[in-house]
Amino acid sequence: MKETLVLLVLLSCGLLTCAHAKTKQEFQSATVVSVDTHETPSNYVGDNPTDAPLQADVHSYDIGIRQDCTVYTVRYESALDYLPSVFATNHTIDISMGKHVIDVALPGDRDVKLGIVYRSRVKDTACLASK
Repeated sequence: MKETLVLLVLLSCGLLTCAHAKTKQEFQSATVVSVDTHETPSNYVGDNPTDAPLQADVHSYDIGIRQDCTVYTVRYESALDYLPSVFATNHTIDISMGKHVIDVALPGDRDVKLGIVYRSRVKDTACLASK
């Protein structure tokens, strides 16, 4: 009975390790090419600005990430006025591509999902030759 329980625990641990290894994402190298503050204009129309409804204080950034011959513009939003240091221009980052999102690896074994706002093809000679 005791041997069966030990075998069952070892088998369960092995299966959990295998499942965790399969869900690990494949990260690829990319470069941050631009970081811009995204401004959301107020849509209040009225005589007195103090009558305008309160707006949520969200800090938003449009970040250009180049991988191979494509530049993806993604949006990073934060309630604090904080942008992680990995989002510096000309900084190499690790990304995992999704259909509409990009996972960016952050320091400390964390990652953040960023929605893709826009994609564009780079038009330099190396990219045009590989087309």
